[in-house]
Amino acid sequence: MNRDSMNRSRTKSAKTGRTKRTFIILAALLALPIGLTTASSPSQTSPGVKVAEAVGPERSSQRVTPAQAASYGLPNVSEVFERQNEKVVAITAQVPGQQMVNPFFGGSIQGKPQTGQGSGFIIDEDGYILTNNHVIDGASEITVILKDGHSYPAKVIGHDAQTDIALLKIEPDEKLPAVKLGKSKDLKVGQWVVAIGNPFGLDYSVTAGIISAKGRNIGAGPYDNFLQTDASINPGNSGGPLFNMNGEVIGVNTAIRRDGQGIGFAVPIDMVKEMIPALRKRGYVSRGYLGAGIQEMNATLAASFGVGMRQGVLIGSVEPGGPADQAGIRPGDIVTKFNGQPTRDARELLLAVAATQPGEKASADLIRDKKPKRLIVAVAERPDASRAAVVPAKETSSGVVLGLKVSPVTPQLAQRFGATAGQGVIIESVQPTSPVARLLRPGDIIQQVGETVVSSEKELNRAIREHDTRKPLRLLVHRDGRTMYLAMHLSKSALGR
Repeated sequence: MNRDSMNRSRTKSAKTGRTKRTFIILAALLALPIGLTTASSPSQTSPGVKVAEAVGPERSSQRVTPAQAASYGLPNVSEVFERQNEKVVAITAQVPGQQMVNPFFGGSIQGKPQTGQGSGFIIDEDGYILTNNHVIDGASEITVILKDGHSYPAKVIGHDAQTDIALLKIEPDEKLPAVKLGKSKDLKVGQWVVAIGNPFGLDYSVTAGIISAKGRNIGAGPYDNFLQTDASINPGNSGGPLFNMNGEVIGVNTAIRRDGQGIGFAVPIDMVKEMIPALRKRGYVSRGYLGAGIQEMNATLAASFGVGMRQGVLIGSVEPGGPADQAGIRPGDIVTKFNGQPTRDARELLLAVAATQPGEKASADLIRDKKPKRLIVAVAERPDASRAAVVPAKETSSGVVLGLKVSPVTPQLAQRFGATAGQGVIIESVQPTSPVARLLRPGDIIQQVGETVVSSEKELNRAIREHDTRKPLRLLVHRDGRTMYLAMHLSKSALGR
């Protein structure tokens, strides 16, 4: 064997030896038992939060302590629960049974009373309690049960169906422990929270999770501004508090997303704190009122006005003599800020107006004819919740013909449709093949084409023919007692060019 062959042989033997040693070491390591610890005791760490840690055999039976959990970045839920649970109450509400027709002897019979359960929490040592409005709505008798088992009849001091908040009062035998109200505006997405409830007056329910989102609109009402959390809100926990890890209430648990497991919603406590003085004083919440129909923007409408989709909220109509009218706000104005608050969508404008006290003056920043403008509005008191409905934007598509049959708005038609005589033209029929068949319908009153006011078929046809097809065609339409903007793209062939 030559020298090169001997060197290759020694190198191969060395590699083989190292491989064998590595295999032996790995085998020894794999032979060691590995223990997994879980935080299973509620008195030691967060319920429902599992901690897994690989340890040697001498530590396999150890449990994770609160201090260790804190070092892992986990919240100490048990500490919050132990300090705050006595401030959470159970609420039962007796709702009278409905009158039903007696199928055998005629007349009516009284149905059986229904009992509802919910939770609440003490905000004042004298016995003021917050809960959800739906927990006590329609109840003839309300009972509050404290942690020590004492029960007291409760009186409704005030309630607000729009935000699902109610304020109750009991007359306790002694001063009660009360929660501390925090600041929901300081919450950050991803922050840990704890939901506590006492749904049946027997035992407490506590869950933990994080803030998943803020400012959620779930379609419950015009003032939706919910906190979203993955801390489960169990049945009967409605009206209970949502705590931060400092033990401060930052929300009122109010809703469960039934089609999404583990998603709950809470009313931000900052909104509730603004309502409490009004509920205690008047029993209801007085909100600001603009006196204008507002409309969401879509891409077509935004393009027709030459603005961005989320640049502002479109004014579709103005109530004669209302606050907006007196301030000089017109249909077609785009509100970008109200009282200094950005209004990128209809909900933000509704919240900004509602937060303004009736009688106060507020600034309204607008875009009119693509130019900025500021007006001062003397906000009135909102008379009725149904008067500020948001009109959803309608998407439309281009077509080849209009196919509209219209006639002037006579006094008789104006009275029938709640419009003004001589303003606009009323649609009698729309051809099924018309490109506007999904946009317009019989009974609609076209008042304006772009910036041009129309009151006859001739004026309507002229305004449409003169439309610049490079831009969307925008119509101001009166429908079902309110006016709204509709927009669509039209080709030159559709206009007969």
